[in-house]
Amino acid sequence: MKRQNILFILLALLTLPAWGSNQHKLSIWMRQAVTQAKQHPSLPATAGTGHSLHPGTRRANDTIDVLTTVFVQSEEALSDEQLTAFGARRYAQLGDIAIITLPLSRVEELSELREVHRIEASQLCRPTMDTVPRNINLLPVYEHTAQHQAFTGSGVVVGVMDIGFDLTHPNFYNDTSLSHYRIKALWDQLAPSSDRSRLPVGADFTTAEALLAQGCTTDGRTMNHGTHTTGIAAGSGYDSPYRGVAYESDIVLVANAVTSDTIYIQPDDHFLYTSATDALGFKYLFDYAKSQGMPCVVSFSEGYIPNMDEDDRLFSLFIERLTGPGRIFVASAGNERQVLTYVGKPAGMEEAGAFLLSWHKTASYRLQTDGDAKLTLQVYDNNGGMNGAVDFALNSRHADTPQVDTLFIGQDTCAVSLSCYASAFESGKTVGQLVLTANKDISSLAPIALVTTGIGSHTEVFGSSSAAFSNATADTRWSHAEASHNVLAPGCFDSAITVGSTTHRMSLDMADGRVIKDSHTGDEGRVSWFSSAGPTIDGRLKPDVTAPGNYVVSSLSSYYHEQQPQENYWDVSYFDAGGRIYVWGGNLGTSMSCPVVAGTIALWLEAKPDLTPQEVRDVLRRTCRQPDNSLDYPNTLYGYGEIDAHRGLLNILGLDGIKNISLHQPHSVSVYADKGLLHLRFDNVPQHVVTVSLYSTAGTLCYRQQLTASATDATIVLPTLGAGIYAVQLTAKDAGVTGSQLVRIQ
Repeated sequence: MKRQNILFILLALLTLPAWGSNQHKLSIWMRQAVTQAKQHPSLPATAGTGHSLHPGTRRANDTIDVLTTVFVQSEEALSDEQLTAFGARRYAQLGDIAIITLPLSRVEELSELREVHRIEASQLCRPTMDTVPRNINLLPVYEHTAQHQAFTGSGVVVGVMDIGFDLTHPNFYNDTSLSHYRIKALWDQLAPSSDRSRLPVGADFTTAEALLAQGCTTDGRTMNHGTHTTGIAAGSGYDSPYRGVAYESDIVLVANAVTSDTIYIQPDDHFLYTSATDALGFKYLFDYAKSQGMPCVVSFSEGYIPNMDEDDRLFSLFIERLTGPGRIFVASAGNERQVLTYVGKPAGMEEAGAFLLSWHKTASYRLQTDGDAKLTLQVYDNNGGMNGAVDFALNSRHADTPQVDTLFIGQDTCAVSLSCYASAFESGKTVGQLVLTANKDISSLAPIALVTTGIGSHTEVFGSSSAAFSNATADTRWSHAEASHNVLAPGCFDSAITVGSTTHRMSLDMADGRVIKDSHTGDEGRVSWFSSAGPTIDGRLKPDVTAPGNYVVSSLSSYYHEQQPQENYWDVSYFDAGGRIYVWGGNLGTSMSCPVVAGTIALWLEAKPDLTPQEVRDVLRRTCRQPDNSLDYPNTLYGYGEIDAHRGLLNILGLDGIKNISLHQPHSVSVYADKGLLHLRFDNVPQHVVTVSLYSTAGTLCYRQQLTASATDATIVLPTLGAGIYAVQLTAKDAGVTGSQLVRIQ
């Protein structure tokens, strides 16, 4: 491509008109979406974080009449009459925040109302596994959380918003009898819609007959992700070892839109799918649970690169208002730690920098500074010598007028644009967006260093897995990049219980005979190499907790397998049920660790249905395992540590204060109660006496016996006890026998 053509395209996309005094009311993403769609209706917009927005299909002289879904914060709730005047429809109202649809052409006009304080929307999410490369021969299997027979998720709703659901998978029935179907409702946001009076997109299905008639969600033939994550959180396991955590919970689903399945969306509907639409999906899940009088935990294994300057503030506040006693929101942290994503220059330091790393032709970086600063892009030759540079001013005096330049690198070109904005929330702060567009992958060019300068300013540059940094490839001065500040939204929100990944399983036998082995042997038992690290872009500590996310096996979509049988890289095994072939398969990522935590919280909600998000964090603080003793907790890798479902239940029930009860489960014996009998199944016949003690939740010793076992199975007749939860304590010299187990006595 000619140099002039690159520069022309960049100018066409990024030269924006001046805005009036209401520009601060719109988030940057929303502002650029409106402006670019208005000026260039035939071109895809590239607003906000560098991800594409989706243009509607319009004739050359048409006004912008496509609908968009947005958050609106107003001094008082806008009346139906006011909304109707703007062609808008309200779908939710929580306090001073509404979610509405309205024509994109009316967003500016709505912002001019005195009582409107803020209008926001953000781009689509992506599943938090798809940035993990396959070429390293990794494939996950779920490291089973110990099963708690006393707590199974019964009476709790597990809500999952994801993509690619197989609604017929036997994993979503109660057991091998397939007598009880556990999916209670689905909002398929990609399904054809003929009535938008209640839902802005798609359609919902609320009976077993309607759900099973669908077979799979609209994207179930091209996506697997939701079938897998739901199985981890709540699958029964059918006739396999791959049972989920809360395996008797009720399941409610939302199939949302992500960056990879927009093929299912009509062109004029693209702007209806935003972060506000996702927020309505979370509300749908919590509303179902409320209608049934049940507690609910929502699992969300997707995310997007967070916007700058609190541009997701209304999204965060909306989720915060959805959550509360018995309503917990769990989100994955992301898989961004596989590369260096952050360069920070504190005040008092003259300069800092690193080299650009991106295997794409376009890369986007976010910036913020609290004073005047300078950004320089320096080009090096193959011998490490300087071969050109361009400078940009980092301050709000250039607000809404992009600074544009071009790097000429031998026969190659790289067009560069920097857009800066005065912060809408913090006086003196400037936020910005740097976009580079080259004629070939940026990492294929000669080395380009990004350098920030200004001794009096604190300047930060944020990248991502697709627009990252490397240290000192051509100049040892520029080695300031870190693998931090890369937790995705909405996991970076205060309202989310945010989950990172740990690694436990190191190999896996595949259906086609392959044996997958993890080359990251140093990670065993520790945080996974890909798991996003905090702090957030505004400095808050995340994640909150970690859980197994490497080598995870659960259900996959049979419709995907049927449609694309060649795509079997992740398949572990197959089975026939009712004449249909179903799949167990693997995946890795914080997408997998998120439903582990959500399923565990479902068990905790069964024990305490009014558990609050803050109480969940308190339980995590008190009970998490701390894998790395060299770190202080909480920290930006593990949060409070790795979740411990059993110890958490003991804490919630008040049993962890009894000195005679172990805080861990026995490793070589399973324990369960049934019809007045206590059953023990040992891996090996115990060689020593086993002391069996039974405690009530009040801490009272109800029963004790010295057991000399002569076989691997032993049964004890219990005394008459009141129905409830009890702790069985086993104590023996045999390895793996000592520990506690919760049982339910009817």
